[in-house]
Amino acid sequence: MSNLVGTTLSSRYEIKEIIARGGMATVYLAKDLRLVREVAVKIIHPHLSEDPVFRDKFFREARMLAKVNHANLVNIFDQGDDNGNAFIVLELVQGITLRDAIKDLGALHTTQVLQLSKAMLSALAQAHSSGVVHRDLKPENVLLSDDGRIKVTDFGLARELSANTDTGSLVGTVAYLAPEVIRRGKAETPSDIYSFGIMLFEMLTGQQPFRGDDAIQIAFMHTSERVASAKTLNPRADDSLDQLMLWCTEPNPENRPADASRALIEIEKILRSEPIDSAPARSENLSETMVLPRDANFTEVLGDIGLEEEELPFAKHSSRLVFARWIVASVLALALGSFGGWYYGAGPGALIAVPNLSDKSVSLASTEIDAITKDVVIREEFSSAFAKGQVIGTEPVAGILVPKGTQIVLVVSKGKELVQVPKVIGVDLVTATAKIIGAKLVVGKVTQWFNSEYPIGVVYENSGSDGTKLPVSSGIDLKVSLGAIPVVAGLQTEIAKAALEAAGLTVRAIEKKYSTTVAKGQIISVVPDEEEVGKGSSIKLVESLGPQTVTMPAVKGETILAAKGLLESLGLRVVIDTSWLSKDYGIKKVTGVSETAGTTLLVGQSVTIRSR
Repeated sequence: MSNLVGTTLSSRYEIKEIIARGGMATVYLAKDLRLVREVAVKIIHPHLSEDPVFRDKFFREARMLAKVNHANLVNIFDQGDDNGNAFIVLELVQGITLRDAIKDLGALHTTQVLQLSKAMLSALAQAHSSGVVHRDLKPENVLLSDDGRIKVTDFGLARELSANTDTGSLVGTVAYLAPEVIRRGKAETPSDIYSFGIMLFEMLTGQQPFRGDDAIQIAFMHTSERVASAKTLNPRADDSLDQLMLWCTEPNPENRPADASRALIEIEKILRSEPIDSAPARSENLSETMVLPRDANFTEVLGDIGLEEEELPFAKHSSRLVFARWIVASVLALALGSFGGWYYGAGPGALIAVPNLSDKSVSLASTEIDAITKDVVIREEFSSAFAKGQVIGTEPVAGILVPKGTQIVLVVSKGKELVQVPKVIGVDLVTATAKIIGAKLVVGKVTQWFNSEYPIGVVYENSGSDGTKLPVSSGIDLKVSLGAIPVVAGLQTEIAKAALEAAGLTVRAIEKKYSTTVAKGQIISVVPDEEEVGKGSSIKLVESLGPQTVTMPAVKGETILAAKGLLESLGLRVVIDTSWLSKDYGIKKVTGVSETAGTTLLVGQSVTIRSR
């Protein structure tokens, strides 16, 4: 593969460095010399560029992206051919891929999964509504930008639904291919949904559902096995997302959501905490039988192995031996019974030890003590060690020898004694402590934090303040106010820093931002590193750079899409005055602009571009 770093394509795109390499093309970081911005340039590999089929497939990505306009899709700016180097110019998305995120984090948080799923399905829904199937959905093709945007990319394998999608060969990454694509090479909108379902499983668990030594083995799993519940690997996976994943990965494409817009509806229901639609009943054509391996530690019940009675060892002697043993046992039982009746009735056995009934329920304890006495008294007491209804102990205590019929007291727990936490918000620490001790509680952890709503030394928050009762001797945590953080907005940076450090705070950094309301060199705001700020806490100061301005670039003659992208990247608001449809923005040129090139403008100012 040739390396084009240092070259310039079409006298406009200066190639800076390689971003990524794939099986069909290399993606470079480049600088658009005309619009003075960084872009991504995708260049087909030279050995494929000579093949007209591959060239067509490559440029089809440009047509697909130009046809589908969505905030969660990578924008296309240009395409061309320079000395056999077929290329397309794309929006540069700086950040990481979803693959990187899963590799670093494993199973993602439910909130992250919902955010990513909504973005991906929104982009796919726009593509599907435009008659486009992606056909190569995988975590590597979902970009997570540094500024929080989520972008779906790499439509190099995309096809229009009106085209013949039965390719006769497998395309895409096998780990995410739908069964019908593997069997017939046929991809439609439900095939994209299956790929999304596999990605959803991976986001919920951190792993792919099917793993093997080679692609053929994984492909066979897709066609012969079901995707299991994500809860088999991650019991904490969200139930609704797991149900949607199982629906999206149904082996029969007719049982999946028809397209991305249908799956998107379910994601939005989950975001609103509504139940998702029931997926079709899962087919039973796959065996769910689990075969347990025979193991040394596995107990196996065996039958008689088909032996007749006459074949069993000592079979002829068994009846006689059993009868003889029965006679001996009966004689012994009668003798011991007669002796026992005397021993426990009139002999020394008349004194019986009180059993240990602690931790038992009243009914079970009463049953056990019934052999000693019918005279049972129940007395209830508060206890922090025994649950309500459990026996704490007995009187007399366990182990004491008592005659039959002696009264036994069962001491039963009423549970923990609960008391109301007193109201201490708004009082000083000494008064709060006295109130807490007086309520049979103890003072727990006392912390001090800045709070602008309460004076210094006053309690502003405590555990148990919601009115719930707590067990006696529970610790009550108190938060005491340090007063407000010094107000430094509008002060010069050095003065503000000195005031905050005098209050016990640490200024760890000074960030500079543009502002139209605060003069240059003055403080805009204080940003704490944590939600609660106390002495020793670190904070960040935001210092004003004054108003931000930009120089109006020359965009007349550029395409509407390119001009709009450049102006918005400079922070300007763009108004488009045109009679052309949005699908033509990538080819129609700007004929007029409301602001003259070279003019100094405030960021956020509106600029009108015209194209007639």
